[in-house]
Amino acid sequence: MSAPPERHPADGLTLAELRTELRHLIALADSAERPKPTRINPAGHAMPGHEWEINQRVLAKNFQTIPTWLVRTVDESEVADAVYVSSPDCTHPTDDFIAMPTEDARRLAMALLAAADRADHTALGITRLEDSRKPQSGR
Repeated sequence: MSAPPERHPADGLTLAELRTELRHLIALADSAERPKPTRINPAGHAMPGHEWEINQRVLAKNFQTIPTWLVRTVDESEVADAVYVSSPDCTHPTDDFIAMPTEDARRLAMALLAAADRADHTALGITRLEDSRKPQSGR
């Protein structure tokens, strides 16, 4: 007599739950490696250099536009030491940029990764050891 087949935790998931899990896994894979720029603006462009475009997934229904974030580096030496960010909340998205020193851009990127990890774990009901650590003071 053979043993019954072992059940996998995913056996009882609905198609919607599987799609959600797949989106989560793709997001993890996308954040594991530095992304290539979406475009490289040529020398004649107002901001020549590399540009990354992030189309934000909308959580609200009936949203008219896709919120877009642009992140740029500029190849001109006098402004090359900063990262330029345009958020969907700018007065003129894709035209208004804030300049951010590279150290601050790195700290923001790491904070976003940490917050995304925390949100994922909280949504899944997983308590992590690092969640019990006291917060560091902001720099």
